[in-house]
Amino acid sequence: MSAARFVVRIAIVLTAGLSPAAAWAADPLPPAVLILYQSHSDSLWNPAFGAAFASTLNAGSERRFTVYTEHLDLSRFPGAQHREVLRSYLRDKYRDTPIGVLVAQGSSTLEFVMRSRAELWPAVPVIFASVDEETAARLNLPSYATGTTYKLPFHKMVAAAQVLVPNLKRIALVGDSWERQAVRPNYQAQIPPFAAQFEFIDLIGLPMTEIRKRVAVLPDDTAIIYMGLMLVGAGPNEGLAAFAGVANRPIVIDAEYSIGYGGTGGFVAAPVPIAQATARIALRIFDGEAASKMRVVHGDFTTPVFDWRQLQRFGISESRLPAGSEVRFRPPGLWDQYYWGVMAALAVVLLQAAMIIWLLFERHRRQIAQLEARRRLLEVIHLNRSATAGALSASVAHELNQPLGAILNNTEAAETLLTMNAPDMRQLKEILADIRRDDQRASEIIRHLRGLLKRGEIKLQNFDLNDAIGDAIRILEPEAMKRGVLLSTAQGQGTCAVRADQVHLQQVLLNLATNGMDAMSDCAPDKRRLEFRTVLRGVSEVEVSVSDSGTGIPKDKLNDIFEAFYTTKRQGTGLGLSLARTLIETYGGRIWAENRGGGGAVLRFTLPRAETSPA
Repeated sequence: MSAARFVVRIAIVLTAGLSPAAAWAADPLPPAVLILYQSHSDSLWNPAFGAAFASTLNAGSERRFTVYTEHLDLSRFPGAQHREVLRSYLRDKYRDTPIGVLVAQGSSTLEFVMRSRAELWPAVPVIFASVDEETAARLNLPSYATGTTYKLPFHKMVAAAQVLVPNLKRIALVGDSWERQAVRPNYQAQIPPFAAQFEFIDLIGLPMTEIRKRVAVLPDDTAIIYMGLMLVGAGPNEGLAAFAGVANRPIVIDAEYSIGYGGTGGFVAAPVPIAQATARIALRIFDGEAASKMRVVHGDFTTPVFDWRQLQRFGISESRLPAGSEVRFRPPGLWDQYYWGVMAALAVVLLQAAMIIWLLFERHRRQIAQLEARRRLLEVIHLNRSATAGALSASVAHELNQPLGAILNNTEAAETLLTMNAPDMRQLKEILADIRRDDQRASEIIRHLRGLLKRGEIKLQNFDLNDAIGDAIRILEPEAMKRGVLLSTAQGQGTCAVRADQVHLQQVLLNLATNGMDAMSDCAPDKRRLEFRTVLRGVSEVEVSVSDSGTGIPKDKLNDIFEAFYTTKRQGTGLGLSLARTLIETYGGRIWAENRGGGGAVLRFTLPRAETSPA
């Protein structure tokens, strides 16, 4: 190697060592990112992209990064002079600020950076974002640049239009002139292949007044494809909003930030997933990976998004939307607005339902228990009747012997008269009348006894208590005569009408009377008196008392005598007075015992008066 060449190489090495760019390359990259946006600062895309990028960048590393942003406004000012002004501005502003990674957001920005990097940031790696695949393929990307590309083909706009208008035959194109289209310049070359299928209504670059007039009278089989429209002095999306209100057909959009300004929807590019993918590439570069060795990330980064209000306006069913579509601006339903209130109400309803079910179950159990108790009560009543009838059977039999004996005697007398040549017909008639009377008396005794022994369900009816007392006395008369007891009644004025089972009350009266006669067993025969008395208590109650002239009841036992199985008799069951209380209380009355002043006891009970006359 010659000495001259050696000197030249040494000089090159020394020069490179003194270069600031070479110094930055040798050391770790400064933790700073500069994002260059191709649009102006009012764009809604940029803050969403920047926030997602910074969040992902700082969340994925222990280091803290500084993120700078600049808005180049290349779509509104595409000329070379504006680019020169930008280069001068950026050179002066960041002269003393080291930048670790440069992010070119948008196709126009990437082209600007490729032309200006050698002058402004000669050694800084470049990451591009929001660049469509066609532009990336056209640009001959340098080795220092990597990033993300997305697909924004025109056929997706057409597909969305066919979703919104099933019988699509015409497509109206609305937007800035093609030379001002920073994001969609490739659409112009993709439109001709569809010309054989659809009629295109070209409204590109027309004044707003003309656009408003044309979109208001489009045919029914038409959809509008919106490609960006900037108005002088207006903010982002004001161009879309300026004609969307009068448009009579759905508007297809391809940018997420156009949702809410009159666009119906479509397959829209979203800034957040693009920003996240871009931030992950930046982290790899900060970790020491060379941009030249990183493959470009190709992604769709689009999602079907639609405006519910516009769907309703044009009568488009959500069932026609692509699977996975997001529908925005749908009014919150009852569940969304009042979630906790609905949950609380639902909990209350479920609790109430559970309580109602439990109460119904308990009611069913109670009904079963009541039926069982009623069945057992009827059995006890029947047993008590049988016991009462058994106790009275001897007296009843004695009482029956009298009419039966009289019938036999009268029959024999009639037979004797009939053997005569001239029988006395008058006397025969008297004998037959006596036989009929005695037979009726015997039948009455048997009828009352059968009624007492009859077993059956409770039969409510209106009747006069005085009639029930009369029936009870007729049953008791044989036993009273046997025991030497004088029976008497004292009836109050008026009808003592009640509503109950007459046989049951008759049984109560028999129980009370039997206990009274038992209490007088030690009294002198001429002192044995049993009295039934009825009294009207106002307009609502009837009181019945059964008094005897016996020894009375000990004061401390006045309440106990009505308890089940309480008895002072050797062969007593203790059920008679207990059953009497149960029956009286069943029909809404009450029963109690008292001692008489002159000796003996009185058992009283009351019953509600019946509202109607006795049946």
